[in-house]
Amino acid sequence: MALRIRGLSQRALASRPICLQLTSSARAFTLSARLAASRRAIQRQQAITLRVQRPPQPGPQTPPSSPQRSSRDEPKAESLATLVNQRRWPLFFIGLMALGMSFYISVVITTALKDDGDDKVPLPPSPSPSPSSSSSPSSSCCYDAHLPAPTGLPSTLDTSNPAAAAASARDFDRSLNTPEWLMGITKLRRALALRARGHVLEVAVGTGRNLAHYDWSEVASLSQDEPEARAARERERVVRLLDRHRLGGPTLREQRERERAGELGSLDGEVLSYTGVDVSADMMSVARDRIREAVPGLSRLMRRRRLEEMPRLDASAGVGDEGVPVVEALDGRVRLVLGDAVRGLPPPPNPPAGGRGTAPAAVPPAKYDTIIQTFGLCSVADPARLLANMAAKLQPDTGRIILLEHGRGVYDWINRRLDKSAPKHFRKFGCWWNRDIEKLVRDAAETIPGLEIVELDRPLWFQWGTTLLIELRLNSQGGNGAGQKA
Repeated sequence: MALRIRGLSQRALASRPICLQLTSSARAFTLSARLAASRRAIQRQQAITLRVQRPPQPGPQTPPSSPQRSSRDEPKAESLATLVNQRRWPLFFIGLMALGMSFYISVVITTALKDDGDDKVPLPPSPSPSPSSSSSPSSSCCYDAHLPAPTGLPSTLDTSNPAAAAASARDFDRSLNTPEWLMGITKLRRALALRARGHVLEVAVGTGRNLAHYDWSEVASLSQDEPEARAARERERVVRLLDRHRLGGPTLREQRERERAGELGSLDGEVLSYTGVDVSADMMSVARDRIREAVPGLSRLMRRRRLEEMPRLDASAGVGDEGVPVVEALDGRVRLVLGDAVRGLPPPPNPPAGGRGTAPAAVPPAKYDTIIQTFGLCSVADPARLLANMAAKLQPDTGRIILLEHGRGVYDWINRRLDKSAPKHFRKFGCWWNRDIEKLVRDAAETIPGLEIVELDRPLWFQWGTTLLIELRLNSQGGNGAGQKA
């Protein structure tokens, strides 16, 4: 029994290496199978990835699309978004300007093409020529003989009674606010007023749309004894004078000869007195309110409303060629005169006695240093005589006439539109806006002794040359047209 058990143990011990060998082989087989399966799974995954990334072959009708191209466009999109983010405010203002310009162009085109039937309404009969207009041969060159001559009065004003006339004039004035701002006329009015100096005459002042843009500091301070304020203004004036020479202006000798350097009123913006003339009493009532608010301290000296009725040229007895003052304040340095500028213009006021750079009170200046007119040559029956009257009141050599006008442009198509709509425009505004203003001024420079054209510009390019800015002077030597510019 013991021998049998020993034999079995020996056989078991002898077969143990074989079992261990079989177990190791099985484990190795299992590991290799797992590795092979892993390789096959990795290969399948790579194949799937390659199939996804491989671009499809473009067919005959299928447009190519590549994910790689989209990935290349991503940096461009990001850079564009960054650029827009960095430039958002300039782009916003550019878009706003484009919107405003498109709105302006649409308004102009709509107004030009609009036909509301007004052209079928007959024009008012042409008045008989007055003695003042019949003396000039050029009075019929600006409009057809069968059309009515302008009188300087808008035809839309209701003159049935004083109250209706005043309200109509204010409505007419308010109707110009948006169009003038949109067309850039307000900016030109501001620049025009800042060029005024010395004794200023404004012809066809209308409702006083230029009054808010003048510098009234010298006008208001001449009647006040304020040494400190006067010294401060004098120091500011010296700085302006030095800056003018430094920026390439005339030399000091030329300044003394031409503008009497050191004298008050020789620099732009230094207004010593102001006189405004207009033919319409209703328009003048609006200008009276404006000048009361514009000139410092004048609201304390003038009533808010005029107690007496505004005089009328056709009903006022004894009104001469120089008109009748309806506003006269600050020792006469601020005046509004109701009168017909074609008949005559008032002289400058007497300067205050003892003022620096002024003549004695008994010897008033005979001429104006600056004469301004805005949109007036289109509204009078005899523009040639009006230009002659302004030249007769201008200081020779140093004085200047500044005109802001509208008339014929530089393109034939816009002139045809002006001619077609001129009757309707005359019914509303009382002026002929298709007059050749440049020709009128050049003819006046040829016929009026000493009158010269210093500047003739057509600003506001989007007005197609229909807006004109003109500066004239009077040569004391008496040459005709010597200073004309092409």
